[in-house]
Amino acid sequence: MMNWDYRVFFEDSGYTIRTVYYDDHGAIVACSKKPIEPFGESLEDLQDELNLLQAALKKNVLSASDVPEQSVCPKVKRGKSLKAVRKQLGLQKEAAKEG
Repeated sequence: MMNWDYRVFFEDSGYTIRTVYYDDHGAIVACSKKPIEPFGESLEDLQDELNLLQAALKKNVLSASDVPEQSVCPKVKRGKSLKAVRKQLGLQKEAAKEG
């Protein structure tokens, strides 16, 4: 199963945040082509998104050379919020433990 998180990248003399995808062993396999813009269907969803983006600031900064070239990039479509997905999967209790 592919995992993801947000990571800071240094590029073109500035910083951006992108979605980074990892394989089952935690190795980086791809990243989003465009930088991330916060999005939420509610203020609470937007706050959750901002928290994930802020967590990226605590991780090592990456560059394009840290991501292997891919012939096929993962397609990312904004959909349900993290909270909605956790609810759908019955993971509300785990989310409470994380917070």
